[in-house]
Amino acid sequence: VGEVLRRYPNVGEPLACDVAILGPESAPRTALAITGTHGIEGFTGSAVLHRWLLSRPRERPDVKIVLIHAINPWAFSHKTRTTENNVDLNRNFIRDNVGYQRENPAYDALAPFLHIDPSDARRSLAAYRAYKSYLDEHGWHLENEMLEGQCRHPDGLFYAGKEPEWSNRLFRRILGEHLAQAATVGFVDWHTGVGSSGEVVYLITGGKGSPEYAAAARWWNREQEEKPAFKSGATPNYRGLLSQAIRQELPDARVAGGVVEFGTADEYAIIRGDCLDRWLRFEGRNDPDLAHFQHAYKDIMCPPDLSWRRMVLAEGPAIMDKLIAGVA
Repeated sequence: VGEVLRRYPNVGEPLACDVAILGPESAPRTALAITGTHGIEGFTGSAVLHRWLLSRPRERPDVKIVLIHAINPWAFSHKTRTTENNVDLNRNFIRDNVGYQRENPAYDALAPFLHIDPSDARRSLAAYRAYKSYLDEHGWHLENEMLEGQCRHPDGLFYAGKEPEWSNRLFRRILGEHLAQAATVGFVDWHTGVGSSGEVVYLITGGKGSPEYAAAARWWNREQEEKPAFKSGATPNYRGLLSQAIRQELPDARVAGGVVEFGTADEYAIIRGDCLDRWLRFEGRNDPDLAHFQHAYKDIMCPPDLSWRRMVLAEGPAIMDKLIAGVA
């Protein structure tokens, strides 16, 4: 039983992704936790892992724990959602070039409501109301289709990119270096933004009814049907998810887990925040209040509200403990 810390420097700036390995290297079971997939959401994931490390129980002899801190370090450092190339890392894990050329008509239709200047509250509210009216008229399924990812708007939201990003290649390398021998892998990818403030949303991977889905649902006591996290009532059919790479790189392992989201704000605040982030990356770079707006986006995705932070620091470590117990 030991502890190992590996640092993977990013190119350019003095930034890095850190990986901590706890427990026996040869353990057949691995619990994996990932933070910072959407960079600015890494503040919350980092806080959870820090709190869990301060009070973690004694290591189990049959479980290795791998903690990935800031898989998207550039975005974490710059308080934005996307990579250096404005790529949504959680849409970038595509295995063929055709996937990087896919069409998304729903995003094309909704882009006029998203590619706006949200620095004026009245203008932002008007765009949001127009967005909702469009979906009321044409169907809320379009919102789910929009979220799947798009390749035609490099300056847009949910951009999947044209090739694997540095963080994509690094994640696959980490899996090969530290999880190649695992027969069983349980994972959690920490995020914020889906759900109401104070709500914990579990987006478990694998089809409902599959052994993998059932295992993760059992770990986290999610066997009962819950209220849908999305207004359309269905979880978007995301393509290019980071979690999909785990099964791709470890085809012989049993893999179960999911994204855990801490809800932070209402729907309008989240959409306005994402539009603000996009605008700051492109049209708003020279705004004299750039730093203020960046901080405002951080507060949307990681609220300063003390009661919210207490909830995260209580629920997050408990979710980690249930993951490890389930893997064992």
